Amino acid sequence: MGNDGDSSKLMSLLALATGALAMPQTSNADVIFVDLSTNNVTVSASGNTSFVITNLPGLPTGGAQLGFQAHTKMNAGTTSHWITGGQKAGYVRIKSASSFLIPVGAGLTWNQVLVDAHGHPAVKTVYGFVAAANSFGLDPRSPGSFSEMYYPFIFKDNSLPGSPLRYGWIELNLSNPPSGNDPAVTLLGYAYQTDGTPLPTGAVPEPAPVALLALGALTLGAKGLRTWRRNLPTTV
Repeated sequence: MGNDGDSSKLMSLLALATGALAMPQTSNADVIFVDLSTNNVTVSASGNTSFVITNLPGLPTGGAQLGFQAHTKMNAGTTSHWITGGQKAGYVRIKSASSFLIPVGAGLTWNQVLVDAHGHPAVKTVYGFVAAANSFGLDPRSPGSFSEMYYPFIFKDNSLPGSPLRYGWIELNLSNPPSGNDPAVTLLGYAYQTDGTPLPTGAVPEPAPVALLALGALTLGAKGLRTWRRNLPTTV
């Protein structure tokens, strides 16, 4: 018969695994990543919905917040839809051109975003349009639909002396049909660093050792658990 103590240790490890993988992981560079891809976080113009990131480092009141808001307006028989993104509280800045936020691919830091897809110069702004359309179609300056693009942003942590500057990014999909009907943003995740190091878009923390151990325990599964027990030494 196997050792009950070893079996208990494995059960404890599996329990630890479940908890560890459920928490955001932090790397040595102090990068925090929050996965939104399983939460169906969507900001839709037809529903005038919104979403705000409220857990950026800062004081409980007056800390930095980044958010997205959808809007709909009817005027002279035309329905206009638009989505904005940017600062909701504290100090947040995001890159835009011609009033529209600039979506970029992975691997770019804040200072590397210099122009939009049309060559218009990027500026640092409090907020901007994500998408805009009306009954006649898309705003000519508005991006069309895209998948897995990023908005880099900066914010200030007012919980520390001097409110030092921090870097982050948010990943999203945009559905923006040419018909101009109901642009919608699906937020996939966001990351920020807490030590002032520029953060490339898409960069996430390396798994912590406990997370790797947890992943191994979960990968073991029921079949592996039976094999592990079968191979235990027996006692006479």
